[in-house]
Amino acid sequence: MNPLTLRMIAFQVLVFLALAFGTLAWIAKPEGAFIWLTGMAAMPVTWVFLKLTGKIPSDDCPEERRTILNSLVGAALLIAGALAASALGSMGVMDESWIVRYAMISNALVLVIIGNALPKKIETGCAKTRAVQMQRLLGWTFVLSGFALVGIWLLPISEGLAMGISAPVFLTIASVSLFGVLRRGQPPSEVH
Repeated sequence: MNPLTLRMIAFQVLVFLALAFGTLAWIAKPEGAFIWLTGMAAMPVTWVFLKLTGKIPSDDCPEERRTILNSLVGAALLIAGALAASALGSMGVMDESWIVRYAMISNALVLVIIGNALPKKIETGCAKTRAVQMQRLLGWTFVLSGFALVGIWLLPISEGLAMGISAPVFLTIASVSLFGVLRRGQPPSEVH
């Protein structure tokens, strides 16, 4: 089967799962109806918007279509997972602390994915060697911080303690990112 077709099927399954878990969460906690409805509608509305504006590339442009479908599948996976965690937590099937833990772990995994992709991105705004150095620095920072955050949130500790331990990790990401951005604006040092 065509890989693009598989991605489209995965997207449709994830949209269906988001609708199912959102409905379960709605039944368990009707006071959160607006939140559940927003999560349930996010991906179908996004798909309709992309179709109406012509932003979904045709089958003649497989690379561009693959990129868009990968992004849609990733977003749908995050939303369906969040709705699943919310539904299961709201129904008492799992501890409600896992709703927050899921959000933090999924955010950390997004950092890992971004960090892995950064060194492969071509930066045109500064000297090539500086761009590569900066992207590698940010890439390693995001990947290592993401894995550290996953580990922190998987530990059997309270949410408050996990937040407190996570704060220095987020500060490290912010500091290294700021350092990279500020360094990018400086003229390259001359080698003597």
